[in-house]
Amino acid sequence: MIFRISILALPLLIIGACATPPAQNDTPDPASVTKPPAEAVAPKVAPAPEAPVATQEMSGELLYYLLSAEIAGQRGRLDVAVPFYLKAAQLSRDPDIVERATRIAVYARDEKSALAAAEMWVELQPDNLEAHQVTAALLMREGRVNEALPHLEQVLSVDQENSHNSYLLITSLLSKEKDKQAALDAMEQLVAKRRHDPEALYAYAHLAMLVGSLGKAEAAVNQAIDMVPNWSEAHILRANILIRQGQNEKVMGLLHDAVESYPDDVAIRLFYARRLVDEKQYEASREQFSILLDYKPDDPEALYALGLLNLQTERVEEARRNFERLIELGQRVDEAYYYLGQVAEIKKDTATAIRYYTEVRKGSNYIDAQIRIAAMLAEQGDIDAARARLQNISAPTLDMELRLFLAEGEILRNANQYQQAYEVYSLGLQQMQDNSQLLYARALTAEKLGLIDEAINDLTQIVNNEPNNAEALNALGYTLVDMTARIAEGKKYIEKALRLKPNDPAILDSMGWAYYRLGEHEKALRYLQHAFDKLKDPEIAAHLGEVLWVLGDKERARKIWDEALRATPQDKVLLNVIERFAR
Repeated sequence: MIFRISILALPLLIIGACATPPAQNDTPDPASVTKPPAEAVAPKVAPAPEAPVATQEMSGELLYYLLSAEIAGQRGRLDVAVPFYLKAAQLSRDPDIVERATRIAVYARDEKSALAAAEMWVELQPDNLEAHQVTAALLMREGRVNEALPHLEQVLSVDQENSHNSYLLITSLLSKEKDKQAALDAMEQLVAKRRHDPEALYAYAHLAMLVGSLGKAEAAVNQAIDMVPNWSEAHILRANILIRQGQNEKVMGLLHDAVESYPDDVAIRLFYARRLVDEKQYEASREQFSILLDYKPDDPEALYALGLLNLQTERVEEARRNFERLIELGQRVDEAYYYLGQVAEIKKDTATAIRYYTEVRKGSNYIDAQIRIAAMLAEQGDIDAARARLQNISAPTLDMELRLFLAEGEILRNANQYQQAYEVYSLGLQQMQDNSQLLYARALTAEKLGLIDEAINDLTQIVNNEPNNAEALNALGYTLVDMTARIAEGKKYIEKALRLKPNDPAILDSMGWAYYRLGEHEKALRYLQHAFDKLKDPEIAAHLGEVLWVLGDKERARKIWDEALRATPQDKVLLNVIERFAR
């Protein structure tokens, strides 16, 4: 059986995901989109003056409710505090008290009381934008979009000076509405009287994209771009809409044109560069990031992205300079040290790699750096030090804890310490029951120990939990075929795995081996040859050679074995089959 999982291998760069911070998304976020150039926006009127805050002497009754509310709040009894605040608000009708009642009720997640207080707040201060915002949000949480609409309209009408922020807020609120069509209908009503406002069209396009009405989204954003041709966020939004429509070729053409038309627009060029990465046009992307650095020589995002691209395209020295510059600037330091570690590994400079990885103190690459150090210590023969490093790491999440268990287990497997690896995986499963990765790794380790029943049990558990896990189906099928008399049963699992992944060489190999074990040698040959054509793996070579030998083609069998042996002279499966047949 071909073991494919490795957490210790030097990670392959996935530039599309790594060229920007992990949390960043190229889809414009409602909270981050800027307004179009000021000259394109219609003149604004001054906002209405705020209503005066009401003042009054507190009666004994009002004082009682307020003090009771405050004391309950201090004791953490918000369930008691909210009714007292609401009563005080109703009794006083003081805007300050009403506002406090609203906030406390929202914080306590008592949405019924919060809405009652918010509606009173709006009544007392009809020009208070926050009051309308809170009321609209609470109404929409209850699915009452039509009732929220007047409040959203008021937000746009009162705060015209900051209408772009208002549109972003409204888009954010409506995007959370469960009834997507109702949300879009509401936005249509808001935008209907503002068809000449590019911000309104942008907001509508953005919401339409978020709710899946891509045709409407494209039409609206095109109108906004017609009004403001140099609005970078609108170009980026249009690109994202087209990407969701699967029109990648059109996207690249439009972005190329936009970059040519507005060469100084950093945002468009940055987005274009990232899209080139996604399209695996690494050289073209590298060129765009280089241009960005001409505009901003020390821009950390461009330096980081260019470093990754240089690493991806094997410009190792250039990558090193990019990451060293980031460290000099004090930007993305932990990430820079991590990739400098990869540079050193590529150069086979283990000591320097370990030194760089040690400098990674925090962030998403911290665990990876520690695993790489452990792997290199293990490669040097210091298994105890490798294990100690992994065991001394405090993992803040179960996912990180999982990766540490898998890494330690793999170190032990690679050192042929299968019993210790089995124990590590078992310890991990005490904390993460039913984890498929740990079960799979333990099953493969159990097979090495001759614990076939345990291996079958673990793989069966995975398949029961994840019926479409192709790797587990294949491993279970192969184990039954190769290690038991349950060949026909095993073949059924392999067949299902092959339906899920029809071109996977490991599964093709398993199917060929199943037919061989059933005595159907010609069928076995077809599957094994297909697998070998896709992957020159020593185990596949061993299986293919054995079938050829049995079919009488000994010369070809020897040739395949000899070639595989030159590439992997220590492979035990290959050595075993050669020993049995060719010597």
